[in-house]
Amino acid sequence: MYWTHPHYRSQLQELGLADFESAAALAPTDDHVCKQGRSTARYRLDVGDEVLSLYVKKHFRLPWWMRRFAPTRLFPGPHEWTNLKIAESLGVRVPEAVFAGALREHECGSLLAVRELEGYLPLHIYVPGPLARMPEPQRKARKAALTARLVDVARRLHGKHYFHRDFYLCHFFLRDDPSAPDGFDLVLIDFGRLLKSRLRRWRVKDLAALCFSTFVDGVSRTDRLRFYLQYLGIQKLDAKAKRLLRTVLAKANRYHRHNAPRRAA
Repeated sequence: MYWTHPHYRSQLQELGLADFESAAALAPTDDHVCKQGRSTARYRLDVGDEVLSLYVKKHFRLPWWMRRFAPTRLFPGPHEWTNLKIAESLGVRVPEAVFAGALREHECGSLLAVRELEGYLPLHIYVPGPLARMPEPQRKARKAALTARLVDVARRLHGKHYFHRDFYLCHFFLRDDPSAPDGFDLVLIDFGRLLKSRLRRWRVKDLAALCFSTFVDGVSRTDRLRFYLQYLGIQKLDAKAKRLLRTVLAKANRYHRHNAPRRAA
């Protein structure tokens, strides 16, 4: 199985990437990370006078049962491609998928390529960096707009019982865009673990992951409470909201304890 975005099909053919084997053989340009049986890297490909800059995930260590029995559309690359389309259909801004594929017998069993978000910064860098350096009135307005956008993304997903399950600030990317209503564009990445479920635990997990990741300079307790109230659509905490918030904070604190040794090292 090998899927390509129609817009890039001729460019991929020009680059000799018309099939899965050719795409899997691509050598990374930089930013190469390999762990847990998969790799992620940037690939800058010359197409005429232009450069097509992609981030490609390659999956090498797949479960034996997946290799043997699962439909290739459920392999990680095609599965995440489908998840990106689901999120996009819900109105969530996502990276543009360029190609994805799966081949049962290949060493690289599955892959996915998305366009690089050029000019964007992840929020865990943007908030304590460019946002913190803005003049006070502009910073206050941008923070309020950013909170509202994060609420909107969470509600669009959760309202349809979809959960990201890696809902951290580092997976939100922002770029200034004067033509946008709020003056910026916000994109959510990494949809490999998107899940549809009615179980409360996944809502708690997403909210706790976001809460945990907002412990950076420039985010206050009030900011976190403002997000929570807007997410629930309430003016003040009632008993039901407090119960959910306690559960979310307890899980966020477990994330802090789990990551404490790594931070100390």
